[in-house]
Amino acid sequence: MTLIDRLRLRLGGFDALALMAVIGLICGILAGGSNILFRYFTESSYVLWATDQSGNTDFENADWLLKLLLPTIGGLIVGLLLQQLNPDTRRVGVSHVLERMAHHQGHLPLKNAIVQFFLGGLTIASGQSVGREGPGIHLGSTTGSLIGQRLKLPNNSTRILVGCGCAAAISANFNTPLAGVVFAMEIVIMEYAVASFIPIILASVAGAVMSRIFFGSDPAFIIPSSMDVQSLWEMPYFLLLGFICGVIASLFIMLTSQVRRRSKDWPVWIKTTVGGTSVGLIALAVPQVMGIGYDTVNSSLQGELLLTILALSLAGKFIATSICSGLSMPGGVLGPTLFMGAMLGGLLGTVGSLIFPNLSSDTGFYAIIGMATLMSAVLQAPLAGLMALLELTNNPNIILPGMFSIVIGNMVVSQLFKRESYWETQMKDRGMHLKVSPMKQVLRSIGVAGVMTRSIAFLKEESTQQEISVALQDKPRWILIKDHAGVVISLMVASDLGRYLIEQEEELERQKSKVKAKDDDNADEAQLEPEQQTEISHDEDSSEQPIKLMEIPANRQDIVAIDLQATLEEAYDKMEQRKISAAYVYRITHNKEERIYGIVTRDMITDQYIFSKTQTG
Repeated sequence: MTLIDRLRLRLGGFDALALMAVIGLICGILAGGSNILFRYFTESSYVLWATDQSGNTDFENADWLLKLLLPTIGGLIVGLLLQQLNPDTRRVGVSHVLERMAHHQGHLPLKNAIVQFFLGGLTIASGQSVGREGPGIHLGSTTGSLIGQRLKLPNNSTRILVGCGCAAAISANFNTPLAGVVFAMEIVIMEYAVASFIPIILASVAGAVMSRIFFGSDPAFIIPSSMDVQSLWEMPYFLLLGFICGVIASLFIMLTSQVRRRSKDWPVWIKTTVGGTSVGLIALAVPQVMGIGYDTVNSSLQGELLLTILALSLAGKFIATSICSGLSMPGGVLGPTLFMGAMLGGLLGTVGSLIFPNLSSDTGFYAIIGMATLMSAVLQAPLAGLMALLELTNNPNIILPGMFSIVIGNMVVSQLFKRESYWETQMKDRGMHLKVSPMKQVLRSIGVAGVMTRSIAFLKEESTQQEISVALQDKPRWILIKDHAGVVISLMVASDLGRYLIEQEEELERQKSKVKAKDDDNADEAQLEPEQQTEISHDEDSSEQPIKLMEIPANRQDIVAIDLQATLEEAYDKMEQRKISAAYVYRITHNKEERIYGIVTRDMITDQYIFSKTQTG
């Protein structure tokens, strides 16, 4: 067995932490690099039409004709290009990553990432109301997936690498490595386990380091240095903030879903053109809705925006993003939710300071909590929102009101409005489901290579006693029976075959004893019955006679093939479909030959699930 084969087998089990950590670190560097390239691509495009003297995006002071035509023409171009592609290739963004994780074991195609890079970048650069974080997560996750596919790693390892790429992308975009880890675990991997936690941490750190090398160590947002709750009487107001964020998040999810369903049968180019035109028309009155809008967010955090600007920006961004996202423009929704949260928080903070000037905290304090609350409510990711809040502010004083507001916002969405997260709703609109049973969640994190038994031997369906004796020398647990063409047709318990041989030998000894007894009684061999003569002759020659393994009394069962890269979830599903209880694990070699590595049974899968639950319980 080659070194690569040994590594693959090891990665399928639980003792591969050190190896996965190294691969995760490499993945983080590459995923961070892909996000840096994407950021350069989008930001360099802005220079062509909407920058101020310092080089910052400045759609607010752009000519009205540019505000109208840039997103309209950009949407048309993006749509015409998308229209030429296969429908499967058009799928991009975080929802595409989640779909591939749920139904394709994390195998992300390269062509979709290329579409995401260029057309997603063009969408952002043309001022559409979308964010760059969603495309960044797609690019980072694809980087991890391609590493796993290229190395032909087990699918459970590839899934971890997808999480590594996601964490590195979040970390590179926001300069928040801890939030990147939590986001990847909570949204993409959907579990917390040491086997995935450590590689994802290293990948997230690598993504942050890459970002700091190229863009410096400043976080994505400029946060006021001193922020604290002025009085505990503010806590009811933070409850109100959380409640309103939950209502806005629920309305956003519902409106986006309605737009998506009503435009389902529209041609792609019409969708993107309508989306771009809508942004252009809204931008005539509220230019802040164009682009990523982080300059407006920073102004809100500094308390520099008027009440009317905050209200108009919130309403405009809400409508524009609902239309763009509902019409499936290739951009992200994470950035717009942060924008809307900052506007809403700033709005409530300004109103609060006017009503209770002695009790209200700084406006920026409410803006940053509003960002985290609305984002977490839309994505149904409270822990990720809280970690982002803590890491962006580097201020422990924000934890108490932040936790309160975030929990209220998430509960309003899930309990009051009974809504699923934005991405779950998006997948459901496409006829797909994201959630899986707890059992399958555990099984998909374990490779068959880490559970299978290699105690096997191979025999043809007609084998001689000598061939069987050789096969049983190493005391295998299972016998794989092949037909004359070398195709596996059944699985037999090796002990049953050994028992059959013992019984045959005992029968032979009885016949010999019978012959000897008659010889002692001066009985002539010719006086034996013809059937006895035939039986003794056959027994004396039994080592050369073939034994039909499919006919002897033994515990045999049908068996299905499962690839070495598969997870226990795949093996379990395949057994369920065929109504059988065993699978042999194989891999196609570079010579196009099938190489069999071991056996996995339904009982092994069940035992492994129970063991895993015991370890994590």
